[in-house]
Formats: sequence, structure tokens, C-alpha cells
Amino acid sequence: MRAPPGSKSDINLLKVDKGTKTPVNPVIHSYYAGKCKNKKKNGAVMHKICNIIFAMLRDNKPFKIITPQEHCEQYFAAHPGKAQNAA
Repeated sequence: MRAPPGSKSDINLLKVDKGTKTPVNPVIHSYYAGKCKNKKKNGAVMHKICNIIFAMLRDNKPFKIITPQEHCEQYFAAHPGKAQNAA
């Protein structure tokens, strides 16, 4: 039986290495930790993971852990005209 959302065992869904207690995916784990402060974690984290999965399928590329800053740098390198309009 699955634990209720927001319970202590809910963090296990984010794959924390039991031996070292470090997250396997630190980007998703930090996103989750930030959303815990806002109390909107379950839907937001699932939505982010779905976006990652669909982008992998769309682009036919393997999963690669990158930080949001690295993502922005790669995006602006691929779309130089968009960098001027960025906030």
C-alpha cells in the first residue's frame, strides 16, 4: 500500500541511495525540496518528470542529468536569437 502524499516515505520516490543517503538525481531532489516549502510538491514533481520523459522520447536522446543553469546555457547556445528576449 502506498503512503499518503506528503508522508516521510514519500521522499523515497525520489530515489535516495540508502548507503550514502545522497539523492541519485540531485536536480529533481533539489526541485522537490524547493516545492516542499511551497506545499505543491506532488503534482509539480510528477509534471517535471513527465516533461523530461516526453522530451527524451521526442528527441530520441538518453537521459542526462543537467542543472537548470546548464539547460539555459545549452538552449541559448542552440537559439542565439532567443537570449535577447530572455528575462
